[in-house]
Amino acid sequence: MTVTSSQTEGFYDKRYSDEWRQLQDRVFGEVYDDYFGQSSLTSTADYDRIFGWLSVGSGAQVLDVACGGGAPALRLAGKTGCSVTGIDINANAVALAQGSARQRLSSNIKFVLHDANARLPFTDGSFDALVCVDALAHIGNHEITLGDWRRVLRPGGRMVFTDSVMTGPISNEEIANRSASGPIVVVPPGYEERCLLAAGLTLERREDLTPTLERIARKHVEARARHADELLKLEGQATFETLNRYRANIELLARERRLSHIAFFATR
Repeated sequence: MTVTSSQTEGFYDKRYSDEWRQLQDRVFGEVYDDYFGQSSLTSTADYDRIFGWLSVGSGAQVLDVACGGGAPALRLAGKTGCSVTGIDINANAVALAQGSARQRLSSNIKFVLHDANARLPFTDGSFDALVCVDALAHIGNHEITLGDWRRVLRPGGRMVFTDSVMTGPISNEEIANRSASGPIVVVPPGYEERCLLAAGLTLERREDLTPTLERIARKHVEARARHADELLKLEGQATFETLNRYRANIELLARERRLSHIAFFATR
């Protein structure tokens, strides 16, 4: 997943460099069970479970919004045989995703440079399913966004997305730490349900993934401590400290259930 602003473009450009990704794979390999290249805070087991909600197979067309380096899209297509179109705002992320698809000879996957905050560049009813993991918090008006997602789904189409929901008091400092990877929108309980209803979508399932988020965030903190010298050399002091605070802040908010990680499954 990538959503950039003028403040964070440099961070994401570096994140998708070869040197950064080699180190990330070593660090993240200690964080996730069955790590497959994801950079979100969603576990592999949760990815596979929510992908299963889409019930897609060969011939299905799926849109992956804010696809990042493409690893989840490749996993979804590889496991189900569906065709996936991924969009992302970062050119380096799209180039990495395209290269990975070519290496795997995956002709049923394509990646497009596009800002997820803008209207999707697809005709009505283009897709059987849509997925957006850990990126909706970086998108502004959720009611408009969900309405546009509905537009590109065929009748009976399915969508799954995750979001951060504020389930307790959070200070401005904690919000700032949580925003290390770019501007975010933290929504109150019930907000996404209201937006889905307003967009003409039916909520079929809602699942709390916060316990897994807490565990993954804690393992990130521990792995970063073990690889501190390597990370500091590559990231620089300011970014190193910012990302340490970011991971620790997520672990704290999740552990105290003040910020929850929720998966939503809806149909058109």
